[in-house]
Amino acid sequence: MKKIDNFKLEHFDNGIAIYQSDNYYKFTQDAILLAKFCNIKHSDNVLELCAGSGVISFYAYSLSPFNRLYFNEIQPEMCEIIEENIKFNNFKRKCKIFNCNLKDLHLSDFSKNLDVIICNPPYQKVNDLSLINEKREIALARHEIEATLEDIIKKSSELLKDKGRLYMVHIASRVTEIAVLCAKYGMEVKLMKFIFNGDKDAYLVLIEAVKGAKSGVRVLKN
Repeated sequence: MKKIDNFKLEHFDNGIAIYQSDNYYKFTQDAILLAKFCNIKHSDNVLELCAGSGVISFYAYSLSPFNRLYFNEIQPEMCEIIEENIKFNNFKRKCKIFNCNLKDLHLSDFSKNLDVIICNPPYQKVNDLSLINEKREIALARHEIEATLEDIIKKSSELLKDKGRLYMVHIASRVTEIAVLCAKYGMEVKLMKFIFNGDKDAYLVLIEAVKGAKSGVRVLKN
């Protein structure tokens, strides 16, 4: 593995450990909340889009093991970290990494349509790239530079089998946009959970959207 400055291993109580670097966008509590929200079956084949270090899928697997795990991440340095995490957690025979823009993924890349897609996407739209003053690695994780919310939902619909599930965390202010885009691409939001910080308004929303499902959504208590 190429040298990554400030490279360290973070251990979780459930036995999973994840490498990450201070030079790249680090996972936050959003990732753990999403991993716990996912409902994944033992036989499921799972793809994580915008995977970063892969923490969401690794953590979700530790809670409820599943069949096969795919990662998609556009940054090659992050793919190296995913590879190290696969080795450290002994997942080598269960995983495959796609180092590409998610728009370049196709059904032929997988043995069959996927059961589950997980995504913690960039939250912020991009109106003017010149206003983004973060280093590119961090900007890619925070802003819709390489893939928009619509790109993610459209691609998820293409890759999921009928009744396949998309699990996503996003900022609460974009929940209407998420629901509209899901409907546009044959997905139905079936489950939502808003995340609050004290007595303030909700700042995050956890989403389960199902391909080809009937309309009707449940909203879980915080």
